[in-house]
Amino acid sequence: MFLDTSIIIEIFRSGKKSETFEEIYELIKDDPIFISAIQIGEIADWCLKNNINPEKRISKLKQILNVVPLSEKICLEGSKIKHNIRKKGTKKFSLIDGIILSSAISINQKLLTMDKDFRKINDTIVL
Repeated sequence: MFLDTSIIIEIFRSGKKSETFEEIYELIKDDPIFISAIQIGEIADWCLKNNINPEKRISKLKQILNVVPLSEKICLEGSKIKHNIRKKGTKKFSLIDGIILSSAISINQKLLTMDKDFRKINDTIVL
């Protein structure tokens, strides 16, 4: 399963005993977990805003998930995804969102997200 940054942040916030964590865990259980390399920047940004050491947090994450490197193809497809979704009326959909979704698609994974901007998109599961 490919995790959107919103899912990772929700896990950080909610803790293992929360209903949200249980829901996420049920969906990912024994599956390999992936993120895009670009999400390391998003996670570090959130950590810095919340006075958490980003290097330590990212180091721990990398022990349990796989980081998909960026490629020219992923970036190009991410741009196309962003453009098409914005044409359909989702004005807040960002280039990073497109790159994350493109990264998931590149390895045949569904994207698990909390972000409602993804709700009308195939290849996603929105909590």
